Amino acid sequence: MGFFSALRVALSALVVNKGRSTLTSLGIVIGISAVIALVSAGDGARLLLDEKLETVGKNIIVVRAGGRSSQGMITSFSPLKHEDADAIRKQLGSKLVGIAPLQQYPGSVTARSSPPCETALVGCTPELARVRKWTLDAGQFISDEDVKAASRVCLIGQTVRKKIFPDNPRPLGKTLYANGQSLKVVGVLSEKGKNPLGADQDNQVFIPLTTLEQLISGKHYLTQIATAPLDANQGDQVRAEIMQVVREQHHVKPGSEDFDVFSVHEMAQLATVVTRTLQILIAVIASISLVVGGIGIMNIMLVSVTERTREIGIRMAVGATPGNVLSQFLIEAVVLALVGGVIGITLGMAAAFGMAKLIGWPLVISPRIVLVTFAIAGGVGVFFGFYPARKASRLDPIEALRYE
Repeated sequence: MGFFSALRVALSALVVNKGRSTLTSLGIVIGISAVIALVSAGDGARLLLDEKLETVGKNIIVVRAGGRSSQGMITSFSPLKHEDADAIRKQLGSKLVGIAPLQQYPGSVTARSSPPCETALVGCTPELARVRKWTLDAGQFISDEDVKAASRVCLIGQTVRKKIFPDNPRPLGKTLYANGQSLKVVGVLSEKGKNPLGADQDNQVFIPLTTLEQLISGKHYLTQIATAPLDANQGDQVRAEIMQVVREQHHVKPGSEDFDVFSVHEMAQLATVVTRTLQILIAVIASISLVVGGIGIMNIMLVSVTERTREIGIRMAVGATPGNVLSQFLIEAVVLALVGGVIGITLGMAAAFGMAKLIGWPLVISPRIVLVTFAIAGGVGVFFGFYPARKASRLDPIEALRYE
C-alpha cells in the first residue's frame, strides 16, 4: 500500500469515528492553541514595551536625587546640584551625547480663554533635545541664549496644547501663564504617549532652566540629570562611571549613595527576562497538555487496533507486510495529531488576534512558532502512535483472523 493510499484509509478511519477523533485530539488542540496565543501575547507585550521605551530613549541614563533601596524606596536624600552635572560633563563628556540638567516643578498653566491645566513644569537646557532625540511638530527648541537670558519662553506637549489651545495646532507666539508667570510658546513637541510607568509624557511644559529657577520655583537645585552614551554598547560602563563621579561629588561610599543612577536599557532587559520566563512557563504548561493529548492518541489507537484485529489479519493474509501495517497505523496517529495541530494553530491565532484587539497591543505571530508547533504536533503523533502501530504489526495473522 502506497503512502497516499494509507493516508486515504487513515482519513476514512478518522471520519468514521468523528466524535472519538475530535475528543482524542482535544489535548493537542488545547496545547497548541495555548502556545500560539500566549507566545504571541508575550511578543506583542514586549513589542509594545519597546515602543514605549523608544519614546523615552532606550539608551537614556538618568541620575535622580535620593538613594533607593532594592524595593525602590528612598533611603537617603540630597539634592543634585549644577556642580554634579558640570563634573559629569568635565570627566565623561567625550563619551556622552549630551548632559541635560533638569528641575521638575508641579504647576498649573492656562491661557486667557482656557481653564487651568495641571501639568509638570520642567526646567531644561538645549541638550535635552539631543539626549532624548525629541522632535517638534512646530517651532524650535529652547536655545542657549534663552537659558543665559532666562527668557520667558516655553515648549508644550500635545496634552497641554489640546487643553490650552484646543483649536490651534500651532500656537507659536501665543502666551500662556505658568504659575502666574507669562511665557511665550516657541515650540510644540511631537506626541509621545505614556512612558512604561504610565506617566503622560505629553503633559509637560519645558522652560529654560534659569527661567524656572528665577521666576517660578525659586530653587537652584536639580531633580534629574539626563544623559546618553555615544556608544550604546557601553551603557553599563558609562553608568558605572557616572556613579563614581557623583559619589566623589557627594563624598559618599558605594552602598550609601544619596542619589540613584538608572538606565532605561535596564528596564528593557528586565522586561525581556520577565517575558521569556513567562514563555518558558507557558511552554511547560502546554507540554503537559500535549503529553495528555499524546496519551489520548495512544489510548485510542490501541482501541482501534483491538477493534480492527480481524481487518489486520485479512490484510496480512492477502500480502500486507508488518511494515505496511505499522506505517498504516502510524500514519493514522500522525494525521490525528496534525489535524489537532491545525485546529489548535487556527484557534491560537484567533485568540491572539482577540487579545491584541482587546488589550491594545500589537499582533505578533511568528511563522517560526507556527511551524515549530506544527512539527511538535507531528512529533507527538509519531511518538505516541508508534507503540500501537508496532503492536498491530506484530499480530499473528492466523490469530487475527480468528479474532471476533
